[in-house]
Amino acid sequence: MAPANAQLLATATEPTPRSWPLVRWSFVAIFASILTFTALPSLQARPVYEVRGGQIIARSVTSSRVIPAGTPVTSEQLTRLRKVMGSNTTGYVVGRFSVPRYRMADLYTDGSNPMLVFLTRPRVTVLTPADPEALLATWRTGGTGVFRPARSPSVSTELILATLILTPLLAFLMRPPRMTYRLTPDALEVRTGLHKHRFPFAATRAELTWDGLGMRLFGTAIPGYYTGSFSTKAGGVSRIQALATAYQPSQAVVLKLDGVAYYLTPADPAALAAYFENSATA
Repeated sequence: MAPANAQLLATATEPTPRSWPLVRWSFVAIFASILTFTALPSLQARPVYEVRGGQIIARSVTSSRVIPAGTPVTSEQLTRLRKVMGSNTTGYVVGRFSVPRYRMADLYTDGSNPMLVFLTRPRVTVLTPADPEALLATWRTGGTGVFRPARSPSVSTELILATLILTPLLAFLMRPPRMTYRLTPDALEVRTGLHKHRFPFAATRAELTWDGLGMRLFGTAIPGYYTGSFSTKAGGVSRIQALATAYQPSQAVVLKLDGVAYYLTPADPAALAAYFENSATA
C-alpha cells in the first residue's frame, strides 16, 4: 500500500575501501600540481635571461639553456611555429618547436617578433628580450644583467580549462552528492546529484535480485554513489541503469519502466518491491 504522505527510504550502505582516502588525496595533489604548474610562469616571471661571465642563461619554469660567448646570433621574424612540447600561451611560448629553416628550436620567448636566434647545438635557441640590443651588448662586453621579454605571461587557457574541469570533480570526490529514495502516494522518486527519476507504482514493475552491479560502462562509480550504465545479470538484462548506493549489496531491487531496467539499493529491498506489487494487484 502506498504511503499517504511523502516518505524518505533508508538506502543500503557499504564499507569505504581502505584505498579511497588515498585516491581522493592523490587527486587533490594532482589538481594542485596542475594549477601550480600553469601559474608558475607568472609567479616566477619566466622566461628570464641572465647574462654573466660572457654567457647567457635562459631559464623557463622547467629548464634552462646556456648560450656560450661568441655564439653566432641573428635577429629574425619567425612564423609558422609548431609546438612539439612545451607551452604556447600568451607571454610564455617556451619549449621545443618546429621552425622552418632550422627544423627544431628551443624557445624561451613571449611569442613576439623579431626573435634572436642563437646557433647553439644540437638545436638553435630562440630568445625575445624586450631590449635585444642591450642584452647583446652586455653579453658581448662580458657584463652582467638580467633581461626579460616585453610581455609577461598571462593567465593561460590551460589554467582556465583546468580550473573549470577539475574544480567540480574535486568537489564531487571530496563530498559526493547524496542519493535519496522518496515515496509519494503514487510513485517512487529517486534524486541523484543532477537528476530526478520518477517511477509511478502503476506503470513500473519491480523484482528482487541477488546480483550485484558489474562493469561500469558509463557514469559514476565511487563508494556509496553509483549512477549510469553498468553491465549486470540482474533482472535478466545485460545492461542496467544504476541508481544505487552499494555495488554488491546482499539484495537489490530492479525496476523496469518504459523498457529500461534500473538497479536500486534500498535498505529494505523487499519492502520497496512490495509497494509496486501491491499497486499492481490493487
